[in-house]
Amino acid sequence: MNQLLLPLAVRAQRAGHAFGHHLRRTWNERADETGIDEAVTKMIWLAVGIGVAVAATAFFVGVFETAQANVPDPVAPTP
Repeated sequence: MNQLLLPLAVRAQRAGHAFGHHLRRTWNERADETGIDEAVTKMIWLAVGIGVAVAATAFFVGVFETAQANVPDPVAPTP
């Protein structure tokens, strides 16, 4: 390897090693759930999901009512 590519290869290898080390450490910290009560977190996410569902329902009902109001009343043909 020439003098130009060697430092680049070393930096790439060190960055890859550091990223792998950070990823493993983060995974292990996430797997350790001592002292963490996840019930509160789950309830917060449930509340957020319900809020999003209510907002989406209100939006779609509004769009449906607007579309329904734009449809003309049927008129019987004259004989």
